[in-house]
Amino acid sequence: MTRHQRGLILPALLVLLIIGGMAAMLGGNTLAEQVVARRQQATMAELARARAALIAYAQSYPYSHPGQTFGYLPCPDTDSASGDGNAAGVCGSAGHFAIGRLPYRTLGLSPLRDGDGECLWYAVAGPFKNNPKGPSMDWDTPGQFEITDTTRTLNPAAHADQRAAAVVFAPGRPLTNQARTTNGNHRCGGDADAAVALQAYLEGAPATPSASQAVSLTRGLPTATANNDALAWISADDIFDARLLARSDFVAEIDNMNSRLKAAVTHHPQPAPTNATPVGPVDVGAFPAPMSASEIAAYEALVARPLTSEERAANDTLRQSAPWHGQYRYLRCRDGSACLNWADDTGIVRPCVAVVAFAGHRLDNQDRSDGIVDTEAFFEGPNVAAISTASTFVGPATYAGNAPATDLIQCVF
Repeated sequence: MTRHQRGLILPALLVLLIIGGMAAMLGGNTLAEQVVARRQQATMAELARARAALIAYAQSYPYSHPGQTFGYLPCPDTDSASGDGNAAGVCGSAGHFAIGRLPYRTLGLSPLRDGDGECLWYAVAGPFKNNPKGPSMDWDTPGQFEITDTTRTLNPAAHADQRAAAVVFAPGRPLTNQARTTNGNHRCGGDADAAVALQAYLEGAPATPSASQAVSLTRGLPTATANNDALAWISADDIFDARLLARSDFVAEIDNMNSRLKAAVTHHPQPAPTNATPVGPVDVGAFPAPMSASEIAAYEALVARPLTSEERAANDTLRQSAPWHGQYRYLRCRDGSACLNWADDTGIVRPCVAVVAFAGHRLDNQDRSDGIVDTEAFFEGPNVAAISTASTFVGPATYAGNAPATDLIQCVF
């Protein structure tokens, strides 16, 4: 080997060492990135499972709670000491959102964990809680959560029902300022009291539930040092989706409710509309409020007879259907005559003593934030004028799942 050749060996070795070091570094970074990616993939899969389970719970609520309507969501698991994964029986004040661990047992699941092995957390909007319930539960029920990533809103809502009704959180690895403990008595770590444990797990959620109409929740990034929460959410549109609206049991519930309300205003002992606006000979308003036990007793004493079975059934119907009352206008001829008209779906015009008008699902261009008093936000075509001027109503009496926006008219003869 010549002196010149020996002189080339050292630079060549240095180049090889540099290349090898770079490869090791690159390989290490790639491996780390792959680990993060796999954990994130596992997290997203579990969030999707939780999201699907919440929708299924809301869409089957009448089966687990007979006599009640679709749409309600469970309370979070706010105190694991009472049973890991069980929804709290009551969660906070009416209208206030609630936050805690995901009630996996109540949803029929095993404990769902993110890619870092942490149990999922869950927040439910006040109007969607099953206890205490809000005044309404229908396809217009407003959500409460706006989801951001600090730079933009991830669920921009043109209407209040498009805000998130529930959010599932994956806490990810603990950050520098978070101390998490294990609890040998429970499957999920941290203090059994979710309010105490929350700050050690979530960065993007407020600790104090409120009743404000919009609560901001922030999604983080897996590798972030300030917020690494991953989020998934559902809205009223996800619960009352096209599949539910066309399902035979949902169709039957809407038709049964409309028929029973027609019977209720026929037989109720005090059938006049409440909060009524006079339109010529017609009162336009809301259904009578269901009578309490003390009010029934006072009425029976006044008329010196007990309520009939039909009157009691009418009162029960008004109470059970109350979550949907925001979808109705109730019109009644003040003198008891048949001063209203309804052109049914065959075109035959029928005289009516009263009309029960059900607004279908919101159209994209309708803003229902002002409630049923905004007639054009709920009804379409001739029915807008019919409610405003007591002219002829038009439309079918029965609900069709493939046309959920159609106004439905019940005529009391």
